[in-house]
Amino acid sequence: MLLPARAGAAEIQRWDLRDGEGEPWGLVVFPQPDPAYAPGWRLRLTARRPAAALDHHEPLQLDDGLGHLWQLANRSSELVAPGESALPPQSAQFDLEALQPRPSAVLPLHLKLALVDGEADLVLGPDQVAALSSLPQARSNQP
Repeated sequence: MLLPARAGAAEIQRWDLRDGEGEPWGLVVFPQPDPAYAPGWRLRLTARRPAAALDHHEPLQLDDGLGHLWQLANRSSELVAPGESALPPQSAQFDLEALQPRPSAVLPLHLKLALVDGEADLVLGPDQVAALSSLPQARSNQP
């Protein structure tokens, strides 16, 4: 899915990751550009394994290993136009609003992502964690 052109390229951050089983994933952090949805930062995970099917209802769980836990609301419905129901099975999107307080920029973050047939565990490294810890307040997506 391509993001609308009015989302600035400098605001969109992308990384390639591997889960605990070595499977490839894509991670994208971006401000929600579509005025049909609430503004704010989103985190999108995409499985690069064709057979993967992500759960589009469960939150994303984050843990810094020192007792700080976050649950990010699932916003996978934003992956399609309002009113459409067929969601892409390999992608899920989450609202970063609940990532408060922001995590430390120096600790890895463990992500637990619900799949239709289990779960995937991913670890965010220094670059990804620094990006999340320094996200500015959400700006309005209204013109």
